[in-house]
Amino acid sequence: MNETVNSQLSAAATLDDLPYFSYQVSPETISEEVADEFQRHPELPGVLVVAGNRVIGMISKVKFFERMSKQFGRDLYLPRPIKLIPEIAHPQVLPLVLMAQTSVEEAVECALERPPNYVYEPVVVRKGKQLVLVDMRVILIAQAQVLSKKNLFIQQQHLHTQQLLEKLKVEKERNQDYAKRLESELARTQQMNEALEQQERSVREQAERIAQLNQRFISISQVLSQRGQKAFQETFMGVNQITCHTAEVYRLSERLKQDVEIIDQATYQIAQITRQVKHLAVQAGLIASRSGQQMANFDFISEAINKLANQVVLANQQVEEMANHFRHHIREVVQSTASGEKIARSLLTQVEQTQQAIQELQALLNAEEETTASNEANESNAMAVAAVA
Repeated sequence: MNETVNSQLSAAATLDDLPYFSYQVSPETISEEVADEFQRHPELPGVLVVAGNRVIGMISKVKFFERMSKQFGRDLYLPRPIKLIPEIAHPQVLPLVLMAQTSVEEAVECALERPPNYVYEPVVVRKGKQLVLVDMRVILIAQAQVLSKKNLFIQQQHLHTQQLLEKLKVEKERNQDYAKRLESELARTQQMNEALEQQERSVREQAERIAQLNQRFISISQVLSQRGQKAFQETFMGVNQITCHTAEVYRLSERLKQDVEIIDQATYQIAQITRQVKHLAVQAGLIASRSGQQMANFDFISEAINKLANQVVLANQQVEEMANHFRHHIREVVQSTASGEKIARSLLTQVEQTQQAIQELQALLNAEEETTASNEANESNAMAVAAVA
């Protein structure tokens, strides 16, 4: 027999956790003995009538004494076996039998489903192979404790929920603050992305300009290469031609030197002829003064004069020929000099064109450096503005 209700019942308490009574009698037990037992143990809720492992019936103490209090009840049933009591022999409602694992709440629901006169009857509980009685009052007290536990749990959960709501409110405010910061960071990030996109566009534009400049550099380099090759070729050819003209001038100088020597020889011959003519003239004068001498000497003088005249004519022809040679060589030298001047002018033109191409290339480089410096300054300003924002 276990009469004490555990005050530490959990919210999931079952009938196995409740105090129970194992008072059982056989069907042949005299009712007076059961009445005496109820008198000795007023806490007993009722009695089980069993035959072996089979339940014959169950009668509560209340129903037992109600039956005995009726007219002729004590005289009729007390001296006789308990199996003859109508609640045992012909029960209107069978005893409520539940398993020990049945929850307290479920047991109360099953008990309350009985007819009103049997609501507070004890409940038969099967604990393994053992059958015991649990007082309905104990089950209701246990239910009250379970409900109190649940109410306390609900209150605790409500308090915990309130605390969670407060924390959630704080977290919500914090999240809102984070959201505002996030929006600010997103706006800043967007500004930085826009600045980066602008820089990217600027870089692409610079890359395109660089590509164009590279293309122009390649074109200019090709032009410079072509012009340089052409200038070198023409310079080489000009040098060769100047060399040839120099050789020709040297050759002409040699020929002029030879002609000068011939002229010197002719001049010398003319000087000799002149002296001879003077000598002959003197002899002719002497002969003329000597009119009385023989004419043979005069003939000799005449032949000599004729011979000198022929030599003078021949010398004049040679001098004339030398003059013609001089004029021809002078024209050749003039032509060679003109050709050299033309070649020199052509070389000067090629050099000026090459210099102009180099100046254009230098101008492009200076313009590109100025553009790059300006773009870098703009990018630095954009980054500074983004950082300040």
